[in-house]
Amino acid sequence: MTSRHGSAPVTIVGGSATGLFAAERLARAGRPVTVLEGANAWSPEPRTLIVTRRMRDLLGAVGDRAVVNTINHFELLTAGRRATVALSEPDLIIERAVLVPGLAEQAASAGVEFCMGSRVRGLTATGEGVTLEVGRHGSTEQRLATTVVGADGTFSRVARAAGWPPLTTVPLIQAIVKLPPDLAPDTTRVWFQPDETPFFYWLIPESDEQGALGLIGEDGPRARRCLDRFLERQHLDPLTFQAARIPRYTRWVPPQRRMGGADVFLVGDAAAHVKVTTIGGIVTGFRGALGVADTILHGRTNAALRQLKCELDWHRRLRRPLERFSEDDYNLLLDALTPGAKGVLSTLTRDEPARVILRVCLAQPRLILLALRTLLSRSPRPAVPS
Repeated sequence: MTSRHGSAPVTIVGGSATGLFAAERLARAGRPVTVLEGANAWSPEPRTLIVTRRMRDLLGAVGDRAVVNTINHFELLTAGRRATVALSEPDLIIERAVLVPGLAEQAASAGVEFCMGSRVRGLTATGEGVTLEVGRHGSTEQRLATTVVGADGTFSRVARAAGWPPLTTVPLIQAIVKLPPDLAPDTTRVWFQPDETPFFYWLIPESDEQGALGLIGEDGPRARRCLDRFLERQHLDPLTFQAARIPRYTRWVPPQRRMGGADVFLVGDAAAHVKVTTIGGIVTGFRGALGVADTILHGRTNAALRQLKCELDWHRRLRRPLERFSEDDYNLLLDALTPGAKGVLSTLTRDEPARVILRVCLAQPRLILLALRTLLSRSPRPAVPS
């Protein structure tokens, strides 16, 4: 992977968190950077997100300002089992509506130029680069670019125009609810109910009073029905809802292509840099943006992208047996969480899947037998078309 335009201006399409992170890094390294953002102001839809402590290493102070709560424990539940894992260092609850404006402010201080209200409608290859058709203030402008970063989300126009394959997506839906009396505000609760979702339900406290209860589904309407029934069973009333379609990582696709005379890159959800075990993409998205920015600056593939590919592939390998798990299998899984296995989960984060798998299996070899038995004895649960 190489970039042919060593000092050219960079055009970033979309003011997503990953796009803004890449913009700030490029600008601080001396590149002229323009961000084309469709909204007229930095006012993203609120969404409560849980991330590992690794975000602090990547973002520093701007990430800390978006932290609204910290999590010290995970409760894992099935219909008949419960296990608690204490974290050696807390997970972070962040509010996207705070994070994105903070990243924009940081990028502006680095010299990034913003063109708000600018919607990219298409890209056309030329010998000199690509021409972006940009709708702005009721008119259409033409912009020539030789280095373009698509940070425009799951249904990226940049990706489509440059010939990347469409992404597989899954619906995420969550309700903001008052915390139940038996849940401490530093504890995230996770329920495994494979007859309703191939992933899990979660309840993530965002403060002492309320949290986000949600799930990942296979089909949007069915996921909403499952969530409504689950809220009733938990005796919780929704205050408001948050929803999105999230890319599901199926295989690594190199995040760079040539289009005409331009280098085109993807970051974040546009590149499907999302952990398929949890459908979490904040930390992995920032790491992908870091790798793309360094590729643009130095003109070669870097270790950050190779490491990210390895990590995302490990999440995909771990996901395969989980797709076949029944509730009985989850019961066996929780029964197998010995103090040694819990200790591994306490000290290692889900951003280290290979190390987690190896050390958990060394601590509890029964988990290897459970995964092999599941893979050999069952077909994957059928996905509901979405």
